[in-house]
Amino acid sequence: RMLFGGDVTLAYRFEESVGDNFENVFEHWDLWQKPDLFMVNLENPITTATEKVEKEWNFKMPVKYISVLQQGGINAVTCANNHVFDYGVAGILETMSVLDSAGIVRVGIGKTLSEARAPKIISLKGKRIALLGYAGWSFPATSTRPGVVPRNIEYVVEDVKRIKENVDFVVVNFHWGEELEAFPGEGQKILARKTIDAGADAIIGHHPHVLQGIELYKGKPIAYSLGNFIFGGNERNTYETALLSIELMNDTMSVTLIPVAVKNYQPSIATGEVRERILKNVQQRSQQFRKTIFYK
Repeated sequence: RMLFGGDVTLAYRFEESVGDNFENVFEHWDLWQKPDLFMVNLENPITTATEKVEKEWNFKMPVKYISVLQQGGINAVTCANNHVFDYGVAGILETMSVLDSAGIVRVGIGKTLSEARAPKIISLKGKRIALLGYAGWSFPATSTRPGVVPRNIEYVVEDVKRIKENVDFVVVNFHWGEELEAFPGEGQKILARKTIDAGADAIIGHHPHVLQGIELYKGKPIAYSLGNFIFGGNERNTYETALLSIELMNDTMSVTLIPVAVKNYQPSIATGEVRERILKNVQQRSQQFRKTIFYK
């Protein structure tokens, strides 16, 4: 069972609000079944560096907060996004070191472009799962500089095709789209479908900070945006979101949306009217697709 979430930023407003009281972030988190893989978009460097890259917003997560990810069972992250480089090369290098030391799998980032593009393959109950991550064109890795993997269709197709025959399931993370937009752009739909045509089995999107629709293309899920999971990039610490669950059973796949309520940066499984409201919201935003996980 694999679980996927959106943006996680344990910095800025999160740090101001939580401080040293971070042991209880997941105290209301009660999944009926612990996932074998729990992956999110980690949208900040983990660093003690002080030299900022010149940009509007700079986030950095204190090293001590790595335990928050571990408490929540998050064991994989994509770092291909527009904030992981907020503290330059030093921040990227320390981020990779901290994640590696904590045993958290990372994708979309590396000391060189070839390293950043390389998929991470994990074995889960006899299944080999490949994870990949891509972002925009800010701070791209090169042959000589650490950075993120640009969202280049040639890279994506080549990477997916190269690994497809050696694994059972390929997950591609895209950091894309426009902030606060309820619907993906046409370019995103084209990229997503071409990625699945190349052999990907699931696509996980993030960056808009809101939930978008979910498409089933050739029987494969495309979650265009899973919104925010635990996002400290602004003062809004109470909101509604969702996670995508994918269960592999022999040769079948089950895809479900898990509504989540976040209060004071503490997530819990949504119930009652809140659950129904989240499901209805995503269902409405999925109506543009011929098939979705809500398709009957």
